[in-house]
Amino acid sequence: MSTEARSGKEWLTAWNPEDEATWDKALAWRTLWITTFTLTMCFVAWFLPSAIIPKLNAIGYNFTPGQLYWLAATPGLSAGLLRLVWMVLPPIMGTRKMVALTTLLLFFPVLGWGVRTMLPGTAPYWELLALAFLAGIGGGAFSGFMPSTSYFFPKRMQGTALGLQAGIGNFGVSLVQLLTPWVIGFGMFWWMGISQEMKLPGKPDQTVWYQAASYVWLPFILIGAYLAWQYLKSVPIKANIKQQFDIFSNQDTWWMTILYIMTFGTFSGLSAQFGLLMNQLYGSGNAAIVQGTGAAAQILVDGYTVPDPAKYVFLGPLVGAGARVLFAPLTDKMGGAIWTL
Repeated sequence: MSTEARSGKEWLTAWNPEDEATWDKALAWRTLWITTFTLTMCFVAWFLPSAIIPKLNAIGYNFTPGQLYWLAATPGLSAGLLRLVWMVLPPIMGTRKMVALTTLLLFFPVLGWGVRTMLPGTAPYWELLALAFLAGIGGGAFSGFMPSTSYFFPKRMQGTALGLQAGIGNFGVSLVQLLTPWVIGFGMFWWMGISQEMKLPGKPDQTVWYQAASYVWLPFILIGAYLAWQYLKSVPIKANIKQQFDIFSNQDTWWMTILYIMTFGTFSGLSAQFGLLMNQLYGSGNAAIVQGTGAAAQILVDGYTVPDPAKYVFLGPLVGAGARVLFAPLTDKMGGAIWTL
């Protein structure tokens, strides 16, 4: 890792994590825990739409299945594009500015989803698409957070450190999907705005505060941005944009990209769509099972109970995130290539 001198108190000088005598272990681990907390908020913001979209029609919107699937897919599409932006930011901005400002950006799509679920049916489709695109900032930031954290650790520990960061950060997916059904029905959040009536097939209307699913995260996002700005440092790295894009001339980049699409692409894609898939196949979206809407809906299959996707969608992401944390140390012992095979 090549470093250069940069002015300002946030920039470290003579930083070399491979030198045990001078490596500041406490700073490295402090950086890891702060960036992991903020990365968790990134995943919360990224997958917040996936926890909301399956119930948009139940609280007052009237979208087609195709429109709902596009809404759920848009954060993933934007995250893929934005990763090309965030991958070049660590050497340019430094860890401190990049993490703090990125975390602050999350505030706006999360707030927007809160406003538009508090007043269901008032937002045009294009506006929700825009909010879904902005939610992808949380996914795009992943390509900046991971390398910027790796600067602080020796190579022998990078697998463990980055596995912890990615794994715990991924828990943000399960966190937002697990807590949303609980938060929206909790009466203590009445002060967050007006309530909505959620109409579920064959069940009485339920009073909910769907905006709470968004608003409850805003303080944590602001706390994360403050911690990053106040306590993080930056490693001055010699790398311009052209040098970073040289990786595209390496065929291994493309093989790893294909592998990554099959692994993390599957994880993130299914995590975002699982709620809608359950609803369309086994719930109110299947005309062979449910006819009508709300309490007056007729269940066409005798003895069948329509499942609530919100009770199950978090399970897949939970397994994926846990696997990252548990297997991270093995990559340091076995090597990334061997473990990948």
